[in-house]
Amino acid sequence: MAIYQNSAESIGTPKESLLVSLATGSGNYWFSFVSDPLTVVFFIFWEAAFLHSNILVLGLSFGAGLLSFSLAEYSFHRWVYHKGRTPAHVGHKKHHEAPEALIAMPWFIVTAVMAIVWVVCAYWLQFHYVLGFLAGLLAGFVCYGLFHHVHHHFHFKNRQYRKLRAHHFIHHQYPDTNFGVTSRLWDHVFGTVYRKELKKTAPASGASLMAEEYKLR
Repeated sequence: MAIYQNSAESIGTPKESLLVSLATGSGNYWFSFVSDPLTVVFFIFWEAAFLHSNILVLGLSFGAGLLSFSLAEYSFHRWVYHKGRTPAHVGHKKHHEAPEALIAMPWFIVTAVMAIVWVVCAYWLQFHYVLGFLAGLLAGFVCYGLFHHVHHHFHFKNRQYRKLRAHHFIHHQYPDTNFGVTSRLWDHVFGTVYRKELKKTAPASGASLMAEEYKLR
């Protein structure tokens, strides 16, 4: 089981601590819901107004990026957030310790990466549809943030939503399972979906499984 250890063991260098500190600020959390959507709009605008990309192909590239995010979300959650001793791992560990805390990747990291891609691929080289694809990918990231926030702060009665929410809450108790937040697809594909036989193993933090998990199966 990938149960997190003591915080002091995970937080390594002062640089890591600074990044984690920035990630745990509520200002950073809420501003990411502004900066990321604005980047999506800017990318689409640049493709259409300055690169004069074909609107249909631009829409397809956006859709491809949006669909690709599902796998990117699973991969990042499983192999970055739950592996190694990186700031991302430490920040995610803090989320597991306090699920309702407002923790998010520092907004300027995402913005800086996207700005570099824009300068190189769109401004200098003027490649078409790269921004369209990245806009879709980033839109998926925004949806992930919204879903994740709703999972931990709201409780809707929709049956499909409750299944997805239960799927994520089980992950918090069994960190080696259920890595998908917006979709359960890739957990089934890679065999990491929670199985009832895992109840024989004590869940992380000693918590019991959500009652919803039993009602929805």
